[in-house]
Amino acid sequence: MTSSKSKDLVARMYAALNEHVIEGQEEFWHEDMIWHGPAGIGTKPSLKAFQDEHQRPFLHAFSDKDAKDEIRIAEDDIVAGWGYQHATHSGDWLGIPASGKHVKIRYMDFWRVDGEKLAENWVLIDILGFLEQLGYDVNKVLNFIGSKGPEFFDEQ
Repeated sequence: MTSSKSKDLVARMYAALNEHVIEGQEEFWHEDMIWHGPAGIGTKPSLKAFQDEHQRPFLHAFSDKDAKDEIRIAEDDIVAGWGYQHATHSGDWLGIPASGKHVKIRYMDFWRVDGEKLAENWVLIDILGFLEQLGYDVNKVLNFIGSKGPEFFDEQ
């Protein structure tokens, strides 16, 4: 696929996501796609897992979200973009109770196109920046986490 067609595929997929389309993503993604999410969310090894384990919970937590790439570039079958999700934190996300606050969540995406559809997506979401917007002192959060061994969190 050409760079232009790859970018167009991502643009159409984003337009659907911004309309909160979950069912119907098959138009853009292979069923066996792999979504490589950030720590705390993890890898989703299929379109169904992506929809059920990331898209639905994310839309529940940010019901008015709108994503916009500030930059989107492509070379052949690889597309990269970074931008922001603008949303109200209206539901629990990653164990963080809904705050009702409007947030701007920075992200970065790298997609691989295979044939006419997206096959892989590597995603970075600025979860720490999100926590700061909610009023968390991220340094204190990280110091707390760092002061505990991994087994501490298994006991919770």
